[in-house]
Amino acid sequence: MSLIKKSFIAVFVLFFGATSLVFAGSQKPEYIIRFAHGLPPNHSIAENYDFFKKRVEQSSKGRISVKLFPAGQLVNEKRVLRAVKSGAIEACAVYTFYIARVCPSFSIFTIPMVYQNTQQTIDAIEGPIGDVLFSELRAKGYFPLGWIDWPLEVGGLESNAPVHVPLDLNGKVLRPVSRETALYLEIYGKAQVAFVSGAELYTAIQRGTLDGAVAGLDHAVERKLSEVAPYFCVLPGFVIAHAVIFVNKRFYDKLPIDLQKMLKDAAIETQKNSYKVADKMVAVITKKAKACLKEVYYPTKDDLQLWNANLDIFFREALKNNPETLKLVTSERKRIKKAAEGE
Repeated sequence: MSLIKKSFIAVFVLFFGATSLVFAGSQKPEYIIRFAHGLPPNHSIAENYDFFKKRVEQSSKGRISVKLFPAGQLVNEKRVLRAVKSGAIEACAVYTFYIARVCPSFSIFTIPMVYQNTQQTIDAIEGPIGDVLFSELRAKGYFPLGWIDWPLEVGGLESNAPVHVPLDLNGKVLRPVSRETALYLEIYGKAQVAFVSGAELYTAIQRGTLDGAVAGLDHAVERKLSEVAPYFCVLPGFVIAHAVIFVNKRFYDKLPIDLQKMLKDAAIETQKNSYKVADKMVAVITKKAKACLKEVYYPTKDDLQLWNANLDIFFREALKNNPETLKLVTSERKRIKKAAEGE
């Protein structure tokens, strides 16, 4: 074979190989997942949804494309779970306090002071409690894939005046995140409550309609609440804003078995990664919050006794119409106490 002919064949093979790769890379995905969530795209926790998107697209080798719709752009946070169940969109991430509206047992993650740190909630979602809650969701026609951890250590109360103990809330008007936190504020702090959306929170405090809110240090930084409510009392047991990733069941059932497994695996990897994201968030957000707030207060041991006083009575009152969740709360508090005694 002549040198010219060999060179031609080599160039042809290289060209054909290159064009094949380009063609393969430009193929349309077989499946598209529209994934809605309520966080701004630059929020620390939103990093988890970018991670999920990348894992799904990489693991499926482009057969599935995930299109993220942050900040309620596609569907309002309060309606997004229904939208996924109906098939209007394929997937979403929803906070536990919204899920509790359709699955009352999730109130274990909306009632304050059951858990005192993030590790306790991780132990819960990776243990029997997590299995129970997901089983109940499936029984109601929802299809959860995995959890997104939100660190308790950045939660508490943000206000326009210092708050150290419950009675510092006396007469103030605060925004709770659930019915249970509203009841806690009324009983322990003699406070009034008003439910407003997250989008209205800044303006409500600025105008004096509200004096503060149950919130996270991230609100002070990323939503600039420090400008109107420059005092923060850190209460790790007060806010649990874990989220759950859902997918539409009919969409999932239509996927080939290998892609079903891949989607589940990607969600579990995302859940594990969310623990790392949460740790990083605590360090970064706490530093930024201390720089923009007038006070970040960590209650003393004596203060905490006041915040945690008579909790068994409070739980019975808060969950008097939700006996199954009261059983879960009682069981979890026994587990946590036993674990603490064994340390």
